[in-house]
Amino acid sequence: MMTAEAPQPSPALPEAVCLLGIGGMGMAPLAIYLAQAGCQVTGWDDNLLPHVRVLLERYGIEILDTDASMPTSPSLLVRSSAVREDHPMIQRIGQGVRCLRRGEFLAEISTGKNLVAIVGSHGKTTTTGMLIDMLGDVGFDFSYVLGGLFSKNAQPPAHFSAHSPWLVAEVDESDGTIEAFSPALTLVVNFDWDHPDRYASEEDLRAAFTRLIERTSEAIILPEHLRWELPACAQVETFSAPGLNFNLDNASAAMTACRYLSGSLPENPLANFAGIHRRQDVLYREGRCSVMADYAHHPTEIRALLKVLRDEREGPLWVVFQPHRYTRTQRFASDFAEVLAQADRAWVLPVYAASESPIDAGSSEHILGYGGEELQGVEPALLNGVLSEAMDAKLPATVVFIGAGDIDHMAARFVVDRQRLLSWREQVSAETILSIGKPLSRFTTLRVGGPARFYAEPASEADLIKLIALAREMDLDVLPIGRGSNLIVSDGGVDGLVVTFRHASWKTLSLDGQGRIVATAGVRLKELCSFSARECLGGFEFLEGIPGTVGGSLRMNAGAMGGWIFDVVSEVTFLTLEGELITLPRHQFHIAYRECRELVDAVALRAVFAPGTAEQSEHIRGKMDTYASSRKESQPREPSAGCMFKNPEGNHAGRLIDELGLKGLSVGGAEVSNVHANFIINTGEATSEDIIGLVRKIRETVKRERGIDLQPEALLAGQKWEDVL
Repeated sequence: MMTAEAPQPSPALPEAVCLLGIGGMGMAPLAIYLAQAGCQVTGWDDNLLPHVRVLLERYGIEILDTDASMPTSPSLLVRSSAVREDHPMIQRIGQGVRCLRRGEFLAEISTGKNLVAIVGSHGKTTTTGMLIDMLGDVGFDFSYVLGGLFSKNAQPPAHFSAHSPWLVAEVDESDGTIEAFSPALTLVVNFDWDHPDRYASEEDLRAAFTRLIERTSEAIILPEHLRWELPACAQVETFSAPGLNFNLDNASAAMTACRYLSGSLPENPLANFAGIHRRQDVLYREGRCSVMADYAHHPTEIRALLKVLRDEREGPLWVVFQPHRYTRTQRFASDFAEVLAQADRAWVLPVYAASESPIDAGSSEHILGYGGEELQGVEPALLNGVLSEAMDAKLPATVVFIGAGDIDHMAARFVVDRQRLLSWREQVSAETILSIGKPLSRFTTLRVGGPARFYAEPASEADLIKLIALAREMDLDVLPIGRGSNLIVSDGGVDGLVVTFRHASWKTLSLDGQGRIVATAGVRLKELCSFSARECLGGFEFLEGIPGTVGGSLRMNAGAMGGWIFDVVSEVTFLTLEGELITLPRHQFHIAYRECRELVDAVALRAVFAPGTAEQSEHIRGKMDTYASSRKESQPREPSAGCMFKNPEGNHAGRLIDELGLKGLSVGGAEVSNVHANFIINTGEATSEDIIGLVRKIRETVKRERGIDLQPEALLAGQKWEDVL
């Protein structure tokens, strides 16, 4: 048992401290430790997870909004290394206030303690958690600050003891603050070169560890295979760590430290150990499929993790990997590709930058360049769709989300949405198609945009009513799409339920007993015109060239050639988003330019059209051909969303844009058409952001030169025009 020397007097803790980046896994436990010690703790984070907020507030910690004023001026600011020293919050709060990085402050408050420092390249948090669990079981009195959270918040991630001189904490080498610590005991879990942004070589990192060991006053514990030069005055203990299983190695390290500190071990070490959040967490099981998350972000860690999963689980192993930092990706790109090849399928997300700026050869594409067919790149917005489609193959697969960035958010979102999807499928007919993460670009005529969080092709009116009700229970927006001819979907997609009318039940045309055409929402206007010609009913020819469906055209009051769809409507049946089914005659609708007020927050289901005029079929088709020819001559053939801007009163948007010489103006793959200036076309590689950027440029020019505020006519889904213009 290690004998505790009387520590030096501890520096007084600040009365009030503000932590910037308080939601980080190093910062949140530190905040709780300070609150337990009697400090007034406030904090800010631009991406605070709900469960972390709840945990912090449980200890009386106040979370600040970005624009909030400080209730009490803090005596100290502590920032995560992910928060740059020139961050606006520091500039606003920190004038005249001392500011330290998290590691610097932890070193400062440990000065008067017998610090047990856990260091290593991999598994520090797990080893620290195991040691905390064992020391607690044997009744050892100590303080601790974990560098993460225990799984399911099984116990606090920090504890302040006013009576014990011992403090157990992990010490991070990544930001250089390791140099500030002088432990009583140093436990080296393992060693592997990492953090090439700070340590240019393996020798540089080894030197940092060696200096910490030289500053250690009492004892050093390290793996028996590490043959480092150690201070002659220090007591040395070794443990076996063959590297075959990280968890076993971590447990061996923790047991050695527990025995050394307390003189004993629990009867059943780790029998009640809850585990560490984001370390081989099993998030979800679906039949023989399971979804896991792990913090691994170095090739050595990933290799060890995948080996364990291969040994323990049946069926295919699928990996979603988010590289962490450009510098690490640049240095280990080929190693990442090699280790990911152990998986049956692997998807690589864009790099999580942390505090770094992009660098050459540091992108995810660099990893893909070393990989084979089993390695694919994927954008975060498309991930849920890719994974859900793969899981629908009903293979007994294990899906593991790997990385140290925000990939845990993606894993949690996927699990929630996948569970919701399966629940919804049980509540509608088998013919209804449901999916998550469905790309929407192919459902619009402009061919841009991200995915729908939830996507549905209802097979019946009853299924649609049920889906609207389910969406309402989740407080999800609902977006019905016809042909998407006046629609721009944002690159981030639509965080809601997108409904299309592609099932045959929504594509019916018939005549009622009064000679009126009855059409359901999914019928194309071109099909409506052809039907009217076959039935020798004139008056609908102007609709022939509008690239929309009945439902979408009613929502937008579509028009062309001097006519509007509500000119030929008798009545419409629609479903409100509150679930009310309503049929109204034409005169009860409030119609405006490109709008029907009653259908803004509703779904048009079918329309009954006014009786057409009796005409010969050939005569009707002749007028349709004339209108079609006129459209071909006056409108571009490239993908577009139709007219982009509403015509200002007394003028035409296209004429204004043309007169100002803006035809051919482009942003990325978006371009003002040379055929019709009120059309923005997709030249092949346009994004939604390109389209929006070009809309901004056009509006700015027209406003500056003519004093006219052009308003978009096309709808924007996933964002709001007022937020992006």
